Amino acid sequence: MSLGRVRILALVFLAGAAVMVIELAGSRLLTPVFGSSVFVWGSIIGVVLSSLAAGYYLGGRISDLRPDPRLLDTIVFTGGVLVISIPFLSPVSIEAVVSAGLEERWGALLASLALLAPSNLLLGMVSPFAVKLATSELGELGSSAGYLYAVSTLGSIFGTFGTVFILIPALDVRTIFLGVGLALMAVSMVRLGTSSKATFAVILLFLLSPLGLVGGQVVAASGQVVESRETPYNSLVVARSDDLQVLYLNGLPHSGMSLKNPHELVFTYTKFFESALALNSGADDVLFIGGGGFSGPKYFLRKYTNITVEVVEIDPVVVEVAKKYFHVPDDERLIIHIDDGRVFLQRVGKKFDAIIIDAYAKTYIPYHLLTLEFFRLVRDKLESGGVVVSNIIASVTGDTSEILWSTYKTMSLVFPKIYVVKASDQGAPLVQNIILVACVEEDCDLIGSLSRWGSREVEYLVARGLWSRVPDLSEYKVLTDNYSPVESLINPVTGKPYSVELESGEFSVPAILMGGSNSLALAVVTLAATYWLAVLISDVTPRRGVGQREYTVGG
Repeated sequence: MSLGRVRILALVFLAGAAVMVIELAGSRLLTPVFGSSVFVWGSIIGVVLSSLAAGYYLGGRISDLRPDPRLLDTIVFTGGVLVISIPFLSPVSIEAVVSAGLEERWGALLASLALLAPSNLLLGMVSPFAVKLATSELGELGSSAGYLYAVSTLGSIFGTFGTVFILIPALDVRTIFLGVGLALMAVSMVRLGTSSKATFAVILLFLLSPLGLVGGQVVAASGQVVESRETPYNSLVVARSDDLQVLYLNGLPHSGMSLKNPHELVFTYTKFFESALALNSGADDVLFIGGGGFSGPKYFLRKYTNITVEVVEIDPVVVEVAKKYFHVPDDERLIIHIDDGRVFLQRVGKKFDAIIIDAYAKTYIPYHLLTLEFFRLVRDKLESGGVVVSNIIASVTGDTSEILWSTYKTMSLVFPKIYVVKASDQGAPLVQNIILVACVEEDCDLIGSLSRWGSREVEYLVARGLWSRVPDLSEYKVLTDNYSPVESLINPVTGKPYSVELESGEFSVPAILMGGSNSLALAVVTLAATYWLAVLISDVTPRRGVGQREYTVGG
């Protein structure tokens, strides 16, 4: 195999890998602001596929006009420069979208177009261009095309598994983009002119300098960012503001802690968890599905010395961060499982006195934790007299209430008694935390149990927020494993303001902090991207002479 063919194969493989790295790592730029719903992922995948389709078309046309290997190198090199620019442009692009007031669906789409489309379009041009260069005879066209597209697909497979299992767990998103961009530039600049080497050297030296290390970021948080990490499941941020420390997952607060009183409950909705113990006063085994910052488990362990608390949290990094920043106690009565909540329930052999579900967010609800089959499984894992307390973000009236009443209708097929409680004094049409309390026994009395329990604060909160006007449920869906359109149900919710009630007032979310790109870094990558796009456009622009076309390849 000739050296030229090896280089073509290397470019095709690397371009295929880069496409998947950009797609998967790009999601981590958008989820802190727009969440991780199907609309966000649909926008990313749709933009990537559209860009590749356009790239395939243009790559084929341009290769017919100018089948020059150096032009292919210029395409890959320019694509590498554009990949490097993504993390520096993301704060500016996303801030513009947020400032325009676009909702999750259209905001994610426009941000994806601005950040991911240009580089993927160029990378999509690589495979058809390579087919043209590698095919010397028409009879070889089919085998050459199949071989090269197989290599590209292998690159995509490598990029997918490498990103998911190696890059995202080990590196920050900015470093991933910079590494991929530099790799594309390094492989493609061999046959290009001195300007490519100079561009590569300047960008590399700049990125390694103190100025280049200050990259922009987009963080959905309020206050000083203590830690920001990418996990296998979430974009995670810990932020501190005055006495409050908050854990954000994908841009939404999942736990809060007072630095002065780490074991107190600062988000009001978490105080409703105690209803489970009031309704089942003999409870000694409690399961939390969703750990976050372990606010509820910490409180239960400290206040009730007779109970054992088990927590199921799917994200191991969340558990690690909770132990580091949120004072999770080293207590033999606390048992932590790194697992999916439903999978855990299917495997566990024991039953619980109370199950508290705190795994739903404003922009994302795991559909398999909201179906009839799931709630039947929950019921099966409850002792006689057992109680379920579930937190959901919605409203009790209006178009943002459909997810609440569909869940209520689904649960009512399993549990004979369900209470709906607003966790704040906000109006019924406003998006807020709604607490569903479901009992195994039909004769459970929430208010009476709280009165006998002696927790005046929780009794007051429940009495204040108890909602008794159940609408006609015939218009709402029963959610099943076969039919659970959760994304369409929560879509109205994602576009509405939402605030969590604190002891001292309201905590509005999301509060988007645009870290802002370092202005010099942004200028450097923008200048490089502009220059190489101009070079590429010049290379593929026909210059008409008398009776012929002439083309030049720059760089």
